[in-house]
Amino acid sequence: MSYIGNSPATSTEVADNAITLAKMASGTDGNLITYDASGDPAYVTTGTSGQVLTSGGAGVAPTFQTAAAGGKVLKFVAASTSSSVVSTTSTYVDTGITATITPTSASSTIYIMITINGLNKSSGHIDNRIAFKVFRDATQIDISYGNLWNKSALYVRQSSVYSFEDSPATTSATTYKVQFVSEQNTSLVAVQADSNSGKSTITLMEIGA
Repeated sequence: MSYIGNSPATSTEVADNAITLAKMASGTDGNLITYDASGDPAYVTTGTSGQVLTSGGAGVAPTFQTAAAGGKVLKFVAASTSSSVVSTTSTYVDTGITATITPTSASSTIYIMITINGLNKSSGHIDNRIAFKVFRDATQIDISYGNLWNKSALYVRQSSVYSFEDSPATTSATTYKVQFVSEQNTSLVAVQADSNSGKSTITLMEIGA
């Protein structure tokens, strides 16, 4: 059967919805149809599993790229303790607040949040300055200070809360722990075990780079 009309056919000679998928040229599985800078049909090369389609702006064909992981929480670890620890000397002692995390990437940072419930057992109305050291394994990575006070013979329970980030640069299991000292060398319970005090906690979050 001969074709009567223009060759190739113009848009006015082809009915809407007349060309089916079966009549289109074969392509590669996963490719997407787009237009190039000249306005001609083109295709977007198939990406790999998990990639996302990214625009390059006007005049540039989109491409499949690996999704950025920055800012995402990749792991979450939390631990708590309600054991009592007393400091009466100038030597730092372990609070029992500790947790271990194994980063999925060496480029991740670890967000650390610590809450310590304390009780100043000094006699009289005394502000008791305390210092906390945070260790990554055997390495000290941070130090912080707080005050616990009492009023006459009344013991006042208080909480010290702080947070910071660490970059361990490893994918090995990494343990964080907290030590404390009473700078007045008085009897200070850093982690109180009775029913009137909440648990002391440590929270570790791996943040993707």
